[in-house]
Amino acid sequence: MSALQHPVAPDDGSPIRIRRTDRLRGLVIVGLTFVLCLLVSVWARRKSTPVISGPLAPASTVGVVGFPKAIDIVRTLARARQMTPRNLLRNIVADNVKSDGSVDITAHSHVRYAFQSAQGEGPQPERAPGTLARRPWCGRQSVVIRKEGIVAETDAAEVACASRPPEPLPEPHCSLADIWTVAIARGVPGDRAARIEYYRANAGPAWRFEAPNPRGHFTLYGDCKRVLEGNDALSVGQ
Repeated sequence: MSALQHPVAPDDGSPIRIRRTDRLRGLVIVGLTFVLCLLVSVWARRKSTPVISGPLAPASTVGVVGFPKAIDIVRTLARARQMTPRNLLRNIVADNVKSDGSVDITAHSHVRYAFQSAQGEGPQPERAPGTLARRPWCGRQSVVIRKEGIVAETDAAEVACASRPPEPLPEPHCSLADIWTVAIARGVPGDRAARIEYYRANAGPAWRFEAPNPRGHFTLYGDCKRVLEGNDALSVGQ
């Protein structure tokens, strides 16, 4: 007897099957390319659309250490940071600082924290969607302490970046009481009130002390361990 004959299965590598597979692959590639282009377009549109300054929050006493008669402005810095989207500390100024380092905001005192953003970050000036900024903006916003509490002032988005922006100020390494200790050792009476500023000098972060006394004007390095003189004490990027 002759062997049983079995039907031969179609060849998987037939021209018709290959064409169908290639067509399907082509459609998948076209579809994925379209989706990718769409995602890139959405990303680019969002990237080119500036973040605009938001509404200001009302004044609050939450987080203001020692409010209202014995405010510690260094310990309150963390709360000031929460009041603004700008994250680079540029300056702190306090008037009527008592010899214990505190500020009584009910006694015509003034406290201000100044913040900025890195180039292209933070709120930007308004512009047409899809257009580029005319120049690099860093903006600026101050946070102040008033009798009502701490509050952010109107954001100044149209503040251009400096050609060589200085390094932001680090967290303070000493307190206003430490600075007053140096002042008293220099002969400044402890019953006076002082203006104290934290800023960036040529030598680095620094504290400027001013009080109505012949010995009441000096500048300390940021750690309050040495006095800065001459060019070392000059401000940078103010």
